[in-house]
Amino acid sequence: MKKSIYLLLFFAGGSYSCFGQMLIHDQAIINQEERMVYKQWDKSKFTPEFKWYKPSSYYAYSLTWLLHLGYKNGPDLRPLRAGGEQTQRLALAAAMQVTNNYYKKEADTLRNTAIAEFANYSGTVSAADPLYILFYKKELAPLDNIVGNAFVNVPANVIQYMAESGAYNWYLTEMNSLKERYDNARRVDIDRGQRILLYHRIMLEHRKLADNWKYKLSMAQTMVDYQAKMKNKNDKASDYFNGSTKTEDEIMNQILSNRKTLKP
Repeated sequence: MKKSIYLLLFFAGGSYSCFGQMLIHDQAIINQEERMVYKQWDKSKFTPEFKWYKPSSYYAYSLTWLLHLGYKNGPDLRPLRAGGEQTQRLALAAAMQVTNNYYKKEADTLRNTAIAEFANYSGTVSAADPLYILFYKKELAPLDNIVGNAFVNVPANVIQYMAESGAYNWYLTEMNSLKERYDNARRVDIDRGQRILLYHRIMLEHRKLADNWKYKLSMAQTMVDYQAKMKNKNDKASDYFNGSTKTEDEIMNQILSNRKTLKP
């Protein structure tokens, strides 16, 4: 048991001695590291220094600086000093970044302007115009189905009368003309304001034409009703004056005979 304890203490002590490290603090190395970057280039920190009252310092000084007097007595060589190479590169990179941001902003401005001009002029995206979607698309929707909107809740006899009278052909001609203008207004590449004005003119003309068409349908209904009444009157008159009606001579003789009977 005691032997085991001794072995354990031996290995523990051996491991401590193996992994133990001594911290070395060399101020000369620290000063040189600071000179190699940005922190300082202080002439008083070029250690080791030669001190006349300390002859042993000459050996370390000579080994370090006698062969590098140009480095010790020369200019500041820090790359990150005020005018250092790395500082200049960073400043140039920052200036290039500013210039790059300026050109990027300029390019974005040109891009946004081009997109805005495309949306303003191109007929390809005219259907996405907010004013068109909210108002004119609904107002001009009847032009997309001219035939279907011609006779809504109209009797068949009125439809036949309008077709025979030529009014329906007039309606189709006028409506198709408006539809062609409407399609061109949606496809052509023009300014958005001019496109909206075209929509508005077509809408006003369509309203006027639709009111005129309703008036013609109303008049056609009246005419059809009048023709039906006249036909019924003629049918009744023909029934009254049928084949059993007396001739004019017989009527005249009857009138004369009645006149004679009326005399005293």
